[in-house]
Amino acid sequence: MKSSFNNIDWDKVSYVGFDMDGTLYDEYEFISEVYLEISKLLNPQALSFMKKRWLDKGSSYPYIFSEAFDLYNIKCEKQSFIDEALNIYRNFKPKIKLNIRVKEILKYCKNNYEIFLVTDGNLTLQKNKYMSLGLDRFFNDKNVFFTGINTKIFSKPSIESLNVLSIDPNKSVFFGDRDCDYQFSINAKMQFQKVKIMSIL
Repeated sequence: MKSSFNNIDWDKVSYVGFDMDGTLYDEYEFISEVYLEISKLLNPQALSFMKKRWLDKGSSYPYIFSEAFDLYNIKCEKQSFIDEALNIYRNFKPKIKLNIRVKEILKYCKNNYEIFLVTDGNLTLQKNKYMSLGLDRFFNDKNVFFTGINTKIFSKPSIESLNVLSIDPNKSVFFGDRDCDYQFSINAKMQFQKVKIMSIL
């Protein structure tokens, strides 16, 4: 573990933090599952279109469902479709799993440090992902923070979640894959390591 991240001053680390989506698992696996379900409202061909738009535009792009409707028009009101698609998306219970390598990393960190998780996104959805991945086997509930409880206050790069978790940023390193994870770490003055997917290590 340590040898993979030589730029981290491990002598100063007591806490190891993680983002979830794109860091502990490949978010495209989730997207493939949930878009398959949503495509059933439109046309089977809509699945490929939506997945490609997600890859091209990223997870924060807000118009994928609208564009899919326009391309694969069905006999319903557009807003009704978007509302139903969002309902499926936000309440979806995926079947995603952790890679074996990620499990090894989490087990090592749990045995050697106090570990914590800070994840953005819809509260219900993020909790569903968390349970599907089996992360409750590694993280203590008191060290898990879902910023979706109040996105305006807690979403990264805000560091308010660290105040709730009582984490000492001066003794922490955070693993994430997005710019907001990096800025979150900079704002908190804690060490940061960018990893796209922990399973590639």
